[in-house]
Amino acid sequence: MKTEKPKKLIRWYILGAIGAVLMAAGDWLLGCVPLQKTDTSLFNRACYLSGSYGLWRPVLTVGLGAIGGFLYYFAVKALNADIDTKYRKTKIIQYLCGIFTVAVALTIHTWVATMAWFTTYLGPRIGEEAAIAAVTAYQDGMLLAIAPMYVPMILAFGIHFVMLLAGKTWYSRWMLAFHPVTWNILLAGVPDIAQAMQVPVDTWMSVMSQSSTNTAIVIWCIAAAVYARNNFKRKESLT
Repeated sequence: MKTEKPKKLIRWYILGAIGAVLMAAGDWLLGCVPLQKTDTSLFNRACYLSGSYGLWRPVLTVGLGAIGGFLYYFAVKALNADIDTKYRKTKIIQYLCGIFTVAVALTIHTWVATMAWFTTYLGPRIGEEAAIAAVTAYQDGMLLAIAPMYVPMILAFGIHFVMLLAGKTWYSRWMLAFHPVTWNILLAGVPDIAQAMQVPVDTWMSVMSQSSTNTAIVIWCIAAAVYARNNFKRKESLT
């Protein structure tokens, strides 16, 4: 590959990492709340229903998501540039799925933040049961439109994972250890395993699971940038 390419990759991955941190911060604002034994879902939580959850948080979540979603585009560019140019059709599909992911990331972020806002606002005003019923109805209704949006997201990272596994990117296969797919599974799965082992529910479980995708992207962007920098310096030393 050309020597200028690692420089671009480093820049793109740094910007992508910043975007992912901002998106993950929004997840942390939503999930980092005291949990009670009676909490049964993402929004059926005492902290929300009591009205003690600051309404500035979902507003800030959307704001951070807007900036983070914009910077996500650079991570998409970097992921696409990783794939060997011989696989033109694969690169096109992966790139289009990545662009779609950028386009809908803020939509999904806003949707989740809106449900938190509804629960917090309605809980003290119409009662907990009525608030949960209203938010659940809204969530179930919107889920039909939101769920298909995850398919291109899965493809955008899944295609890159498969190409890396097959040795069709410029990275070594050991970089699979830092891949977003790998870490997304780990971060989302560990809390589920802990609950299956009857570990008491704690805030870290919620935060880890809710921010799994964005945190996984942060890990990959940093690892990929370091890999590109080290290999670029190694090539320079040999010339």
